[in-house]
Amino acid sequence: MDFGEILSKAWKTIWKHKILWLFGVLAGCGAAGSGGGGGGSGAQATYSGSPNSFGNGPSFLAPSTQRALEDFGRWISNIPVWVWIVVGILVIITVIVLSIGGFMLGVLGTTGVIKGTAMADEAAEDEKPLSLGAVFKAVKPYYWKVLLFTLGFIIASLILGLIFALPIVLFTVCTCFVGLLLLIPLGWLVDLMVNFTTIAIIDEDLGIFPAIGRAWQIIIRNLGNVILMFLILGIGQLIIGLLISLPILIIPLPLIINLVVTGFQSFTVGLVLTLIFLLAFMPLVIFLGGVLKAYVLASWTLTFRRLAANIHPEVLNAGEIRRASIIDL
Repeated sequence: MDFGEILSKAWKTIWKHKILWLFGVLAGCGAAGSGGGGGGSGAQATYSGSPNSFGNGPSFLAPSTQRALEDFGRWISNIPVWVWIVVGILVIITVIVLSIGGFMLGVLGTTGVIKGTAMADEAAEDEKPLSLGAVFKAVKPYYWKVLLFTLGFIIASLILGLIFALPIVLFTVCTCFVGLLLLIPLGWLVDLMVNFTTIAIIDEDLGIFPAIGRAWQIIIRNLGNVILMFLILGIGQLIIGLLISLPILIIPLPLIINLVVTGFQSFTVGLVLTLIFLLAFMPLVIFLGGVLKAYVLASWTLTFRRLAANIHPEVLNAGEIRRASIIDL
């Protein structure tokens, strides 16, 4: 397998068809939900004492800041419990809606990059760049299958994680954490299976279980090439991802410098600059992360297509996957 051809072709593809950047940004959307709101009792416990004190608040604050904190504490303590309940419910609903929306957009982005890369790979070099409408139309037949597969994988991972969490911890501790190193290749294999199954669903128009069998078939018969590409893309993505994330480290610097210079007596200027940096850098980080995501997905799509071209597709149903895996091994 020509790794250089694949990596260079992936870059040329996303550079010419820049609409894939948008799908890459969408592919970066996660379905992770964070814990929601607090309760009224916690807020009331924060403020205590006389009007001239704010619990055990830090004494190094300026008097104006101290008074602002005291006023804020009194305002929080006077909010009825039912308001906190309503706010908590609204926060939970918002988190759920955003998580579902992010998950669906992430699937759309992943599907769009894979299908767009396949379309570009089959097109002539002098053809016009892909349009949003063309990619979106081509994605429609596969979107719900990919969404169902991804959702099934997440649910299965959660169930297996709950079942095997304790045995894995015991195995790791009993082997002096050597067992943890043994689990890393298993995680890599699962990640490869997810990537190749998704690509097989889209590029070869397979059902979920036949796509799983097809992914296993290609990985096992090209294990060395697949592992090498995994290391190239994995290490490269890690390094570039860290570079892209560097602006995030700059965001809190104005606030920290302001606090240090003023002896922790003022933070207004630093806070304003930090918010400005946040608004300036976060869109850039999200955009560059989306481009990186598009490149990695394009590289995997081209890898799958090059390897699949040399292997006759043996479409496997759910009952044949296990038998095929034993034969291939």
